[in-house]
Amino acid sequence: MLPPPFLCCGFPHQANARDRQQGRQVLQDTIIFSQVREMLRYLDFQAVVVTCGTCMDGLRHMGAEGIFGAPLVDAGRFALDAGLAVPGPVEPVLYHRPCHDSMEEVGMRVLADRAGVAPTAVPHCCSEAGTLSLSRPDITGDMLDRKARAIREALAGHAPGTPILTHCPACLTGLGRNARLGAVPHHVTVHLATRAGGPGWRDELQPWLDRAEVVTF
Repeated sequence: MLPPPFLCCGFPHQANARDRQQGRQVLQDTIIFSQVREMLRYLDFQAVVVTCGTCMDGLRHMGAEGIFGAPLVDAGRFALDAGLAVPGPVEPVLYHRPCHDSMEEVGMRVLADRAGVAPTAVPHCCSEAGTLSLSRPDITGDMLDRKARAIREALAGHAPGTPILTHCPACLTGLGRNARLGAVPHHVTVHLATRAGGPGWRDELQPWLDRAEVVTF
């Protein structure tokens, strides 16, 4: 089940001390999630799956786990826990751990053990940092340069075009600012789908999505 599109978790308001806007957003989300849970009360939810650590923080703050009676889980980790098989030889990749980490600091171990990759950690913030890159480009410019140095060091011994995996949409933007260095940013979930389903996985998925029932809340 997918929630309504473009439903913000409210965390950006919280990070910018806009408490009133955050309160309205959290109230709206809580009402919608409660409606979803009531409509589907005959189901037992396994997890509330997210692809962003910041959203995980926002959803945990509003009590989404209590509403659905299920834990908040990173999407890639959920797929691996459900038995996703990753075929082929072990692939060398770089790995960027987001500041807001939806894999809760075990991403390197999970990917190395179960995702068919051999990750090399790339330290430091990507420089995107949510709205910080907009409000303080003077600070994030220095962070971007520091990240570039770390990527150059991590790329030693890796082929050009090596994926740098992360599990945060904002980090994809931040890492993309250094894509010219030769590390291509991939979201872990998309990378797993490509490895497991091949390059045409999106085309195979689309007919399933087209047959989905749409409910307006």
